Amino acid sequence: MLCVVIPTYNEAKSIPELLSRLFALNLSDLYVLIIDDSSPDGTALIAKEMSRKFGDRVFVYSRGRKEGLGTAYILGFAKVFDMFSDNLSELYVAQMDADLSHKPEHIPCMLTALEKYDVVVGSRYTPRGTSDAREILWRRVLSRSGNKSIRWISRIPVRDVTSGFKVFRSEALMKINWDLFECQGFGFQVEVAYQCHKLNYRVYEYPIEFVDRINGCSKMSFSIIFEALWKISQMRLKRVFKNFLQ
Repeated sequence: MLCVVIPTYNEAKSIPELLSRLFALNLSDLYVLIIDDSSPDGTALIAKEMSRKFGDRVFVYSRGRKEGLGTAYILGFAKVFDMFSDNLSELYVAQMDADLSHKPEHIPCMLTALEKYDVVVGSRYTPRGTSDAREILWRRVLSRSGNKSIRWISRIPVRDVTSGFKVFRSEALMKINWDLFECQGFGFQVEVAYQCHKLNYRVYEYPIEFVDRINGCSKMSFSIIFEALWKISQMRLKRVFKNFLQ
């Protein structure tokens, strides 16, 4: 059983194709949970209408305002555990972007890898992983440099530490302490990677092609990278200071 958690904000042009491609995988017991931040373009309404097409296996939760990626995922994971509380031992949980930058077609192979690991990360920067050649140069440089800086500060042994494409064993996801999370934006992905590292999870990076979005505008920015660098630096300093006192 797999539940895919997808935060959305103004993804009305992308969500129909994403849902169609997910269910075209013909995975048994596939469910999708969308956490929408009151998208003015009607993303939530479109997703609800499409749910009928896929046997009512698309669930949509609309929040009253835009609250950020990190809180959307934390809420989404909590709702997944509540929805499937009777089948947690059989449950896998995936997270991915709604803008089609993450190819759903990678998921079957990621699930196969999960048989030996606690977490599988869809990685651009592992061998055979790639980024779309159409991606804007400044954004590619920002992503790569930010990723390297975060890895250097945090000492996380994952090449694509900012990846938002992951599949978890439910028991591994449940052990993460969400009360320690502070980032509302994409820095959330770094905090997830950091906790997985500290919990000594078996993490595998599955090579993917990261596709630049076709519809809408990228939400990547210098402020998002700065937030991640700042928060992970604080976490690292706290850990160093704690070890020093011991």
